Amino acid sequence: MIRRHLDRLLLAVVVFGLLASAAPIVGAQSPPASLEQQLADQYAPIVMIKQQPESCDDSGEQFRPVAVDILFGTDDVRLMKRGSGGKQTDTEVKRNIQASDLAGLGAEYYLDLPGEPRDPECVYEKWGKKRMTELGMEPSLYARIISEPGAGKIVLQYWYYWIFNDFNNTHESDWEGIQLTFDAESVQEILDQQLLPSSVAFAQHEGGEQANWDDDKVETDGTHIVAHPSSGSHADYYQSAVWLGWGENGSGFGCDYSDEPDVELPVKIILLPDDLSDPDGEFAWVSYTGLWGERESPSMFSGPTGPITKPRWDDPVGWGESVRAASLPVPVQTTIGPSVTQVFCGAAQIGSTFVRLFPIDPKVVAGILVAVAVGFLILAAMAWHTFSRAVRLYLRHGYFFITAGVIAFPLAAAGQWIEDRVQDVATSYVDPHIPNRFHSRSFFQFLLHTGLGGVQEILLACIIGPVVMYATLELSRSERANWRRTWEHGTALFPRVLGASFYVALLLSLMWFSVVLIPVAVYKSVQWFFAPEAVVVDNAGWRNARHISAARLQGHWIRALALVVATSVVSGVPGPLIGTIGLVLNKLALSQAQWLSAGVYCVLYPISMIMATLFYLHVSVAPGTVTPSVAPAEPPEEASALGVAPA
Repeated sequence: MIRRHLDRLLLAVVVFGLLASAAPIVGAQSPPASLEQQLADQYAPIVMIKQQPESCDDSGEQFRPVAVDILFGTDDVRLMKRGSGGKQTDTEVKRNIQASDLAGLGAEYYLDLPGEPRDPECVYEKWGKKRMTELGMEPSLYARIISEPGAGKIVLQYWYYWIFNDFNNTHESDWEGIQLTFDAESVQEILDQQLLPSSVAFAQHEGGEQANWDDDKVETDGTHIVAHPSSGSHADYYQSAVWLGWGENGSGFGCDYSDEPDVELPVKIILLPDDLSDPDGEFAWVSYTGLWGERESPSMFSGPTGPITKPRWDDPVGWGESVRAASLPVPVQTTIGPSVTQVFCGAAQIGSTFVRLFPIDPKVVAGILVAVAVGFLILAAMAWHTFSRAVRLYLRHGYFFITAGVIAFPLAAAGQWIEDRVQDVATSYVDPHIPNRFHSRSFFQFLLHTGLGGVQEILLACIIGPVVMYATLELSRSERANWRRTWEHGTALFPRVLGASFYVALLLSLMWFSVVLIPVAVYKSVQWFFAPEAVVVDNAGWRNARHISAARLQGHWIRALALVVATSVVSGVPGPLIGTIGLVLNKLALSQAQWLSAGVYCVLYPISMIMATLFYLHVSVAPGTVTPSVAPAEPPEEASALGVAPA
């Protein structure tokens, strides 16, 4: 009996001992994070990326910031070495590379990812998603902490690595980042006192933008700053908007889209150690100074160099103080008159697409730009005389023409609403069917806007235009006009002017969308530009107005081109320019700038109509051609009332 009790007691002691020894294992915790990791996590940015409607849709963010390990251990990423000649002399060094293979390699090396950077299609997006799934990777940022003893500064940097830059200068790989500067002597001091950064700097296309933590433009959530990487180009911005992007050393020029809708992207923070000298370590790649993507010509399409080569790596405080203090937002809201977003952003993208698809030496591009500028100045000089006459006439009878401009405002607003609906429907239907190399919403919208001529422009030309044209015709015959008769006669011409305008717009749109007929469309758009004037001045029908316009311009195509450009500039540039200046000087909110731009556009719109009518009245049919079936309403000698001889 006693033995039995002793056995039970012994068993209880053994069980208790086992439970006691197991308790620390069951309740074991991972070792506490280092102070540096705590700092990096506590101040990690909230990353907001532009939402992608569907896979391969470049109107949203196609990529994710990841660890560079995505490039390692795969056959389709090659380490290359430059040859003595062109790209054809380059040699492959290795595939299935590891971090240690990059340690200490210099500028003569580069990485080659699968795909063609100048014709990316959807290759990089699909490859990146596939690799992240294979490796079980999650979006990540690298963190680095730098202290400046004696300066009382602690700098916390976050580095993004993206596998592709889908900006106007497309290239493989992209390094961007955020930098927070603390007025402190140690990491411990920041954590103990819960200090906030004194300044912030965001990297943008080899340049950047600085701010104080408490600036109005800075969005924060506690100790976390909110960052808005632009879709495709990944330059970081402080707010959701479309921005005018530019950088140093040929790092691109165009529009950065960090606008809504955007969504928060959870990111893992990977802390870079202080000692990065181990050539076999996990972070041996940091010492690599070659290109992180395929090399191309011109170099703007080559992959970038890595973090260690950036000015902010060795001199973070100096870099943060040297970058610009503000970025320029591009208006994206619906506006009356030319849309800065569609015209500027679309034109920049068309130009970059052309250079990307058809390799051209940068010097040749620069020469073309200079030639275009000189040609523009020549056209401006040719149109100056007509412009000055139009301004004098506008000012002399300002009460009538300004009234017409004010009346144009609600009409333009209605036209803008119609155009927006047309854009939305056409884009949603056609955009998915555009070939991948042209798969861009802004690119298509620009072509649509150009091809249609703008619904609001057509409405103004059809309703206000005939009144202004008829007034100009009357004033060319006499110093005075019967304004009541002018309004009655001008508005009565609305159906024919509308028919002629839409007929011309339809024909030109078909030519534009055929692609091969674009040169013909450019030529015909000048010839047919004065179809409304043909209706008002020559009493033409809506079908033959374009023929009469072309007949009037025989022998005067270059001069007509000058007038077309001039009228577009006069009506389209001042409003957006004045609104943009107000934004740059922080005198106007975006909505105020838009309304001011719209008002200026409508008030100045009659000047462009006066210019077109004056020019049309003073061009004559080329010798040896058949005069239009409807004789001009104004004999050449009657033009002398404006002090200009017939052409």
